[in-house]
Amino acid sequence: MKFKTGLTILGVGKLKLSTSIKLINTMGLEHIEFDKSVFIDLENVKKVLTVQQTAIHAPFIPDYKFDLSSPLNEVDQFVISIQKSKKDLNIIGVVVHPPEELNELFYDRLTQIPFPLIENLPYQSWDNFLKFRDEVRENATKHFGFCFDIPHSFITNGNEFLNVPSEVLTALKKDSGYIHISGGDRLQDQHYPLITDGDLPFNKVKTFLKEINFTGTINMELVPRSLDDIPKMFKSVSIMLSVSGKRYQSLKTRIKTPFVMYNMREYKERINEELMSIKDQYRT
Repeated sequence: MKFKTGLTILGVGKLKLSTSIKLINTMGLEHIEFDKSVFIDLENVKKVLTVQQTAIHAPFIPDYKFDLSSPLNEVDQFVISIQKSKKDLNIIGVVVHPPEELNELFYDRLTQIPFPLIENLPYQSWDNFLKFRDEVRENATKHFGFCFDIPHSFITNGNEFLNVPSEVLTALKKDSGYIHISGGDRLQDQHYPLITDGDLPFNKVKTFLKEINFTGTINMELVPRSLDDIPKMFKSVSIMLSVSGKRYQSLKTRIKTPFVMYNMREYKERINEELMSIKDQYRT
């Protein structure tokens, strides 16, 4: 079982995305998931990007105040930016939440983005998720995949969080399978580092990945609450690299952590300030 290990990297206030990428390039990542902030600093991002592939997370109402169904020029520009950057960023998919409103704008935009990965949400039953799948298939495109968000399912389904519909399971078994993971609890999507925080039973996740012989991409959605969480993020990456069979790279990532933290000392005040300003954002 070998899969690609990724991490969500967002624009944080005035801290340039390219700077954040340079700081985490030593983690041994094979994938990065961006949001729309990547297009603000795109030229610099392309210069420092070292991963094999990327994905883009489409905006959603709770955090961005708009989504792919919104009648805004900003959304159209977002779609155009994805189209123009698909090759340069090697975008393998675009993660999409079910929108506030299923309308023609949403369906039309969905047909214009490369390989939509529709994501299950907290408190959304699998029956409702499959109804959304059917709407996408009927009104937009049959060319789409799934983003299985494990913490979301943990909130919704409790101990049965790894019991997924057969079609989702079949998609996960392909090389294009895509998973979101983070530490979490049963009530709220916290985006904690793995194992160190929250009560999501990670051993069950490891068993699940082994049983389905997962060979796709696991993206960690980790939101550091302060600079002190950065070593925990490195540990999370190291854990996932080890689970995927890349033990040498996992060890290298652990060894590099103190050196990276030392080099980040000049950014400490700025990073902590920016993290405090967004600590309650990006919860789904």
